[in-house]
Amino acid sequence: MDEFIQSILKNLKVNGFPEKKVSFPVEKMYEISDDKGFSFNSVLDRLNSEHGINAAIEVEKVVFNKSNEKAQTNPMEFLKDPNFMQQASEMLKNMDPNQLKQYQTMFENMSEEEKAQVLKKGKDMGII
Repeated sequence: MDEFIQSILKNLKVNGFPEKKVSFPVEKMYEISDDKGFSFNSVLDRLNSEHGINAAIEVEKVVFNKSNEKAQTNPMEFLKDPNFMQQASEMLKNMDPNQLKQYQTMFENMSEEEKAQVLKKGKDMGII
């Protein structure tokens, strides 16, 4: 995990961090973490506690900023978008098995609270 964190720190700096907020594709970050055998949420926790870096997870990206800046979005803010679940449902119907597995892995790496929020939203919309 240390090597992956160092890679993230290097890429953040290359992209203008900490002067700028920097974002990376959230799906790719979860995939890399999973491939290496650890939780991306654990990586984010360590970035925050050890390096003072906040991360806001959005639908398609994770946005990094310094801890002294208030994160613009709650990590689960995308669930409040009324179109999110409909869009997610359409995406799932058109996914190949490998893509579906990636999203399953991302879901498995969520905290229990995050999972409950996703499931509740899906039930509320009649998708689940």
